[in-house]
Amino acid sequence: MLSIACVCSESANARRMLASTAKLTGAVQHVESHDPRSLWRRLISSTEEPKPDVVLLYHDNAQALALLDRIRSTPDIETLPVVVITPEATASEVIHAMERDADDYLITPVIPQILANRMGAIISRRRNPSPFEAMLLAGKKALKDRNHNLARERFESALRIKPEATSALYYLGLVAEVSGQVDEAKSYYARAAKFRMNLRAQERLCALLMRERNYNAMRPLVDNLCRYVPVSPQWLAASGLSTLEDGQVAEAVKYLHQAHRVWVAGPDDQQGYAPMEGLSRAIQQFSDHPRLRDLCLSIVLDFEKTRPLINRLDFRERVALGMVAMHVARWSEARTFFLKALDNAPDESAKRMIHERLAMTYERAGVGRLAKEHAQLSKGTHDDGV
Repeated sequence: MLSIACVCSESANARRMLASTAKLTGAVQHVESHDPRSLWRRLISSTEEPKPDVVLLYHDNAQALALLDRIRSTPDIETLPVVVITPEATASEVIHAMERDADDYLITPVIPQILANRMGAIISRRRNPSPFEAMLLAGKKALKDRNHNLARERFESALRIKPEATSALYYLGLVAEVSGQVDEAKSYYARAAKFRMNLRAQERLCALLMRERNYNAMRPLVDNLCRYVPVSPQWLAASGLSTLEDGQVAEAVKYLHQAHRVWVAGPDDQQGYAPMEGLSRAIQQFSDHPRLRDLCLSIVLDFEKTRPLINRLDFRERVALGMVAMHVARWSEARTFFLKALDNAPDESAKRMIHERLAMTYERAGVGRLAKEHAQLSKGTHDDGV
């Protein structure tokens, strides 16, 4: 008896048909999804829910086979049984499904007893893994036990059985990485990332390229990852820096804006404001670009609307964002950043520098008295507070 069956189709009628069929096969529970991407995210992110015994995939558009590709290229769920069910009008697509390692296929209408028999046979095969799957499992166990030499042997054996298998390539990259062989790891990850949608390999490759500051090589990987999984603001900001080097200001603005939004939505204990380097460099090189000015204004107003965000920033980031606010003539917001920077200035020299910035801000805002006071404080000739 099936514990859980996942049913996926964009068609409500097809989902009802598959759900009814799953119940008639004896499934205790079924999960329905109208969106293949949502189902895939659920499969890889769920740590508490048990993995389904089978996925019933209604193939009526390209998204269905894309989900099958993602399942087969994701190490934690690569061996999930997948049955592709296709309407008779698209029976020619069956070949494409089998080429993508579907466990079985059926053409509608589906008879529950036949589906139950097929699923039982598939699950039985999974409980008696193929030589490739057995070698992969042995490699994973050795990797978990930190026996890296044995893990490498097992994954290489798996690769000989099934050349260019993305899962074996990914795990060989992982073994190389934990063994300190970075170039070899990048080579394996790059090979795995070419085939289907091995997003885990792309993530690891991005992490290694990020350490090397090889942002140009990262950018296409980041573009693909953004379509399917959350991407760190640091990676998005790095892609922005890469496009800046190519003079593509509008593209850089897009990446930096994404990085800012992800940073804002993230936890309070994040290390560093990711878009800062890109923003500063963009202002230096393309200060009058209208898209860049719009981005600077949007960021400054976000901090003004949600002032607790400023508490996440360190001293230099507060000063730098104060200068961004001055760049777009937002004097009140610039004053806020600079006063917040005073709260965590590391020494008296830093405080005098902040008072100098405040003097400039008040002068441009037309508040001469405060501009004079802060100018005096910047020279250490005034003892009053702000």
